[in-house]
Amino acid sequence: MKEDCRIDAPDKSRNDKSKDDKSPDELTDFWNRRADTFPRYSDSPNSFGSDMLELAKSLGVTFQDSSVLDIGAGSGQYTLKIAQMAKKVVALDLSDKMLAVSKVDAQALGLSNIEYVLSSWLDYPLPGPFDVVFASMCPALRSDEAINKLLESVGRSLVHIGFYDYVDPAPMAALINHYGVSKKKFNSGPEMRRWFDDHSLPCRHVQKSGRWVVDYDRDEAVSWCRTILADYGVDAPDEDLILTCLGPTWAEMEQKYVFDTPYFVEMLVWHK
Repeated sequence: MKEDCRIDAPDKSRNDKSKDDKSPDELTDFWNRRADTFPRYSDSPNSFGSDMLELAKSLGVTFQDSSVLDIGAGSGQYTLKIAQMAKKVVALDLSDKMLAVSKVDAQALGLSNIEYVLSSWLDYPLPGPFDVVFASMCPALRSDEAINKLLESVGRSLVHIGFYDYVDPAPMAALINHYGVSKKKFNSGPEMRRWFDDHSLPCRHVQKSGRWVVDYDRDEAVSWCRTILADYGVDAPDEDLILTCLGPTWAEMEQKYVFDTPYFVEMLVWHK
């Protein structure tokens, strides 16, 4: 393992600008920059995506032969799994690069039942309700307007996955401390559940925890750190500092940087 990260005193002059403060163009740019290192489709039956879909099915969601809307579909880690069961999937995202990754993997799998739509959620003209609406870690679903439209889109079942806590991978914790930005709270799971409770809409919810283990080469790891720091308002981070903070994640045998991160997610299922 490489040496531990040694960091200077925090620079408190940085602005803590979150995704919620960004313009549509800035949001598109943020997610486009994440596309190369974002989780993508895996055919493993033991992957996180497979586990989440099995959990949804255990809560009464039927994907088989259904029409499905995947909001914030990203690189397709759920889209492609769902498409192997569903009649049709609409993959909605505002990042053209994320959708491009999904299209490549869909083509490799020979899937032809996915319609890709480049749009924000509020700008998307609903063609009508879908049997199943699926939304995982989707920051677009924060306002009453967005959630009311979400309910309108559901024909039979809604699946929402959000964090109820989050732990930054080792390099990010040190970098966030160095640049003096406030650690973000990730509680979109409980927030959505409270919204349903406040509106007297019965739903089922399950919390799940585990670990995400992802490996990156040097360029991927640096790019990942740069993109996340940019979301915190740090637009020109020092690359030497990034590499120093990445040191503890280096795995000599794999010759990769390995991020081993605990996750805490909550699934909400609502049947109309």
